[in-house]
Amino acid sequence: MTASPQPDGAKSSVPVRSRRAQRELPNWLSVYRLLSSPVLAVLLLIDAEGLRFLTATIFALAAITDYLDGYLARRWQVVSTLGVFIDLAADKILVSTVLIVLVGTGAVPSWMAAVIVAREFVISGLRSQAAASGIVISASQLGKWKTAVTLVALLAALLYPLHSPPVWVQIGLWLATVITVVSAIDYIVRFWQVGVKT
Repeated sequence: MTASPQPDGAKSSVPVRSRRAQRELPNWLSVYRLLSSPVLAVLLLIDAEGLRFLTATIFALAAITDYLDGYLARRWQVVSTLGVFIDLAADKILVSTVLIVLVGTGAVPSWMAAVIVAREFVISGLRSQAAASGIVISASQLGKWKTAVTLVALLAALLYPLHSPPVWVQIGLWLATVITVVSAIDYIVRFWQVGVKT
């Protein structure tokens, strides 16, 4: 008995669904990072020792998505304006939220958090102004190192009592702050070099 042929739509449904999943997955990873921020804030404010590993795990997964969403979007060639916006917003909200709460617990000095958060606002403003002039200021290697070191330092801080992080965690936070300042200077220099109209 001969099987009846499938409609053309049925043949293409699987590739279409696969393509849609590829297009949406990077954005959903960024959304996870975005939604994890208030959850982390609540867990940190509770400051229960039994929740420390859970808090660190949620943050570690969010940090992994910071790399994974961009990598998948580029690999599958599904980079979009919305995806870039969600990605950048999620990065800044995640880091800022954790830093601000850690300032309240005494794990991070307030001036250190202010420097890191202020850098994000300044660089975002410069890159937006450049984009408005049709110029793309891509992420620098220093900027990537800044993100990686900051996330690792914050993860380390979450694994220890928030009121008394060990010395090596404090060194990691200092290193993140130094790289933040250096990368900010690098972006500002590149901004002026490309000749963006002010």
